[in-house]
Amino acid sequence: MTQINNYMQWLHDIIRPDNLYLSIRDTARACQITDTQVRYWIKNGYLKTVKAENGAVKLPYKQIIHARMIKKFLDDGFTLHAAVKKAQDKISLARSLQTMLLDSMQNITVDNDQVIFDFGPLAEDEKRHVYGIEQQGKIHFTVQEP
Repeated sequence: MTQINNYMQWLHDIIRPDNLYLSIRDTARACQITDTQVRYWIKNGYLKTVKAENGAVKLPYKQIIHARMIKKFLDDGFTLHAAVKKAQDKISLARSLQTMLLDSMQNITVDNDQVIFDFGPLAEDEKRHVYGIEQQGKIHFTVQEP
């Protein structure tokens, strides 16, 4: 049985989005859109950029996710304005998912053919934890004492 201690910090270090930036061209490629579309979306305030130390325009990770959402809604037939609105509405869901994955998970254990995710104690009974157990590609949840 292998246990990964301080899982939250470990996961955060691996997928830390706060220092991941892409150029306009790389963002376009990652989102399967054109450079012109990215520039248009930036110009119209749909995407936000930062300046790199060398003066290059970069898009932070969260903006790349936002661009991918916009592209998905465009592909589903929405207008650009409607796609941007729908993407903005979904951003809070993405933030909640990130919070759950990075802040709630306390530990992860690999035991033979299963992975056990410890989501921490119940609010009403701190002696019992919520566990998500992945086995053969399926996840089931249980509540038990550690």
